[in-house]
Amino acid sequence: MTFLQSPFSEFALFLLICAFAGALFVRLRQPVLIAYIVVGIALGPTGFGLVAAHDQIDLLAQIGVTVLLFVVGLKLDLNHLRRIGTVALATGLGQLGFTVAFGFALILLLGKAPMEALYVAVALTFSSTIIIVKLLSDKREIDSLHGRIAVGFLIVQ
Repeated sequence: MTFLQSPFSEFALFLLICAFAGALFVRLRQPVLIAYIVVGIALGPTGFGLVAAHDQIDLLAQIGVTVLLFVVGLKLDLNHLRRIGTVALATGLGQLGFTVAFGFALILLLGKAPMEALYVAVALTFSSTIIIVKLLSDKREIDSLHGRIAVGFLIVQ
């Protein structure tokens, strides 16, 4: 096994690429999270297909999502949520219903079975939580009124 074929060196190379892309996006005044998503798409199977250590990268991705959700839990203040509870409940349920209905219809139009369309539509409702909380946290807006409302309706999801 050569240096570039080991999972450790592959992961180190990907981290280096992410660091450069993140620095570029900061310089362009764009969220770093978007840089990471772009790098993931570019290096993944839909891009250049450079990932060989799929299991190890998948494990690290799951750990990363878990840690990010833990940070979301640390930032939650139940007193703020009680104050904005009705707004969060209304917007959360509205967004949930809209996303499920729109996603379900879109997946059906793509020719998938109804049960498969339902699974994908429900998955779409949960995919935004991590990204929104991370972006609000990066901009230091998680404690603002719109940040608290956003986190509130994400919890309702």
